[in-house]
Amino acid sequence: MAIYHFSVKTISRSAGRSAVACSAYRSGEKLIDERQGKEQDYTRKTGVEFTKIYAPENTNPELLDRNHLWNTVEKVERRKDANLAREFEIAFPHELNAEQRQALLNELCEELVKRHSVIVDAAIHAPHTQSGSDERNYHAHIMFTGRQIDLETGDFAQKRNRDFNKENSSQTVNQWRATFANMTNEHLARAGYASKIDHRSYADQDNGLQATLHEGSKVTQLRRQGIDTEISLKNDLIKQQNAEKQRLPEILKGLEQEIRLTESQIDKYKLDISLETIRKLSSTMEPTKQAEHPKPQQKPSERKTEPFTRIEKPKLSATQQFDSLMDKLARQQQQKVIDQLRAEMKQFQSEYAKQTELSKKPKPMLFGKLKWEQEQAEIRGNLNNLKRRYDTNKTRISNLEKQKPYGSHENYRAIAEKHPALFQEMLKEKEQQEQIRQRQRDLEPTRTRTQSKDRER
Repeated sequence: MAIYHFSVKTISRSAGRSAVACSAYRSGEKLIDERQGKEQDYTRKTGVEFTKIYAPENTNPELLDRNHLWNTVEKVERRKDANLAREFEIAFPHELNAEQRQALLNELCEELVKRHSVIVDAAIHAPHTQSGSDERNYHAHIMFTGRQIDLETGDFAQKRNRDFNKENSSQTVNQWRATFANMTNEHLARAGYASKIDHRSYADQDNGLQATLHEGSKVTQLRRQGIDTEISLKNDLIKQQNAEKQRLPEILKGLEQEIRLTESQIDKYKLDISLETIRKLSSTMEPTKQAEHPKPQQKPSERKTEPFTRIEKPKLSATQQFDSLMDKLARQQQQKVIDQLRAEMKQFQSEYAKQTELSKKPKPMLFGKLKWEQEQAEIRGNLNNLKRRYDTNKTRISNLEKQKPYGSHENYRAIAEKHPALFQEMLKEKEQQEQIRQRQRDLEPTRTRTQSKDRER
């Protein structure tokens, strides 16, 4: 299921931030901050998947250089508390691949340039899975200038863009949230996915889901280190409860399908019984000569024994077979995650034992006491961190073992591609069931009239 995330941030000088440093970090480049006289080098940063600068047609070509662009912004914005830039932070649906993510980003940034005549500096970041980030967390940082481009001169205008000031900010942001949601849904549909995102809050959607609490940079950093906080634990609980609520319609749908299938099987059984009864009645009404000339009784030794009839198990329908494959694949994926978590727990235990041995190092009598105390403090921190990570994995394993594996859209497509004949047969079954239900709906008025006449009699 695609997740919606769209936040708006301000890069302000009053908060001690630099537009040059922010751009260098997001693009993974080395930029020179002329105002502060610093070299902002983030060339060793990993996970930068794509970067691009978007600008109006008549923009000065020098402003298309990232280093020149943001140093010019630092010069133009002279106030001590100046807002240097704004930023959209968006999350991509995990269903989209790299090419599709870039296409969505291009459309969004080009629309941003078109509406506000600003320069946009965008970068797509891949998730840092080694630091504990979700492997689906592909996201983009979209920085844009606070001033418009004067289409006559190609440089920054004298006046700032007023679309994001206090009076218009709320309305402008809401419009962009809706725009991003619509764009994302269009790109998901082009990619062949039926899933959609909704920019509205859970309260506005009235879906019974609970919003998570905001996790700042500190909480996020601690989470990646395997350290739980009150906010992160509460958010994990909220996410689990929301996931269970979201799964409920699928569960009910599955139960409804099973009920309908059972009803159709019962109807078929009733029809078979009726046909067998008719055949028996017709056979008894036919004149036979067997009654007039009965066959001589056979001796027990001459009687032929009836062959043993094997009771075969009812054959599963195509829908049941497909659902069984979906469940099997989901269980395999769940078990893979559990095995990985258990392997990590073994590593934690091994490292915990090593750190415990180091903690037994005796305190020096004369020299090196301060160094020893620092080492011991670091060891205690490592031990606490390992214990927390161990307990976190243990809790995750417990939760995974309790909950039923859920088949994703990717699993559905994978099984459909691997078993095309079964998939087509399943579709035929569903179509037949729908035809039966339609016939029942068509016959319902006739059945109702017949019952009414019977009651009148």
